[in-house]
Formats: sequence, C-alpha cells, structure tokens
Amino acid sequence: MRYVVHAHAHADQINGGEVFQNDRALIVANDRAFEPIFGELLPTAVPDSVLDRDMKITLGGADVLLHRVSSSHSNSMTMVLYPKYEALQCSDVCRNMTLPYNDFLDFYYFDWIKTLDWVATHDVDIIDVGQYELTTRKERATLRVYLTDLNRKILDMVRQGQSWDQLYRSTQSTDEVKS
Repeated sequence: MRYVVHAHAHADQINGGEVFQNDRALIVANDRAFEPIFGELLPTAVPDSVLDRDMKITLGGADVLLHRVSSSHSNSMTMVLYPKYEALQCSDVCRNMTLPYNDFLDFYYFDWIKTLDWVATHDVDIIDVGQYELTTRKERATLRVYLTDLNRKILDMVRQGQSWDQLYRSTQSTDEVKS
C-alpha cells in the first residue's frame, strides 16, 4: 500500500493509521486534520502529506484526485475522486437512506449542502460512503432535497417562535431517511 487518505479526522475513520505508516504508506490528509489529531489526541499517524484544496496522486497510471469542497460532516473533509473508474469516496457525507450525522463537534449544515452540490457535478457511477453501503446518484439527490426541505421547515418554525422542544417534536423524517 502506497497511500492512505484520511477522508476526515474523526476517530472512526483514522484511528490506527500508524500501522500503515509503519509499513511505509504515506498518510495524506486535509491540513485541517491536524487540530483534531492533536487536540483530541486521536490514536493515529500524523499525516506525511497535507492538502489545502487539491492534490493528485497517480496509482498504476490512474489519477486519484483529492479535493476539499467545504466542511460538511467535518472541517477536515476530503473527497476522493477516481475519474478513470467513475467512482467517488464521499465518506459519511453521501450516506444514503438516513439522516446525516450531526452530533460531532464539527458539523456544518450549509457546507453539507454545498458538498452534495459538488458531488452532483461529477459523473460518477460508484459513490462509496465509507463503512456503509454504496449509494446512488438518486439517493444522494434525495438526501439533498430532504436536507434543504428540513432546513426550510425548521427555519419556518423558529420564525413562528417555536421552542427547541416543539421543534424536536414537530420535525418528522421522510420514509427515505428514517433508518
């Protein structure tokens, strides 16, 4: 293994990276990964190479494009695009059929929408979300519609003066995202 790309600096994604680094793999991450690695004392390797916005890695003659769109699920998110294979690694952001994880210290709602919009601009047939099932373009689009709808509904309720308890009790998931 030549490279390990930390898609984002959450423990479930990067813990144990030193195993690969000790075997001479280069650890690559967004430069925003340093703060949680050191600040949260995550048990992982310190990245050998960092990107601010874009980086290209070539493996077996095929380009792998690393790109930071925006924060979304984490401030240190990196999308990994495999143009030759029409595939994208969109860890946790593009997860299908469920509400997005929003209980981390670094959840960014509006950037999540921006990231889903960026994903929609790429002609990919395979979207891997990490430790879950692959997702489809249609499912990713459904998630985006749901999130923007949810945002509009919650803002309307806030403007009507509803309390947090009322917001919580009044907000319902659609069938597509109940799992």
